[in-house]
Amino acid sequence: MAFHQELKKYREEILGISQDEAIKRLHMTQAALSNYEHGKRQISIETLQQFQRAYAIPQDHLIRILFGEETGTEYTPMMLREHTKDSELTKILDMIENNENLYRFLVSLSHSDEKTQRLVSDFLPHTLKLAQR
Repeated sequence: MAFHQELKKYREEILGISQDEAIKRLHMTQAALSNYEHGKRQISIETLQQFQRAYAIPQDHLIRILFGEETGTEYTPMMLREHTKDSELTKILDMIENNENLYRFLVSLSHSDEKTQRLVSDFLPHTLKLAQR
């Protein structure tokens, strides 16, 4: 399978994310992502690294999909999903550790009742949408 097809398959089947979510992670336009996924645009080394970080692709798995060579480690889709979750959790924890106000807010929220936690978690996506405008 061609590399561009592998990238699309990874996004859809391993990560289970839409193109909209992918372009947010990759900081690129929908047209650019579409061109990469359809093989209409060559992927530079910098963009390849961007995909690896945004999709949390293990190094040896990236080599396998780039060159079609076995690397000694065989990843199942479940292992790749777990690797992505671990990578995302690490990023979130780093962000919390580096932002005292966010840390305090989350500690406070963790001591709130379940109703308050649910209300805040329902409200946050709307706040994010407003901030992106």
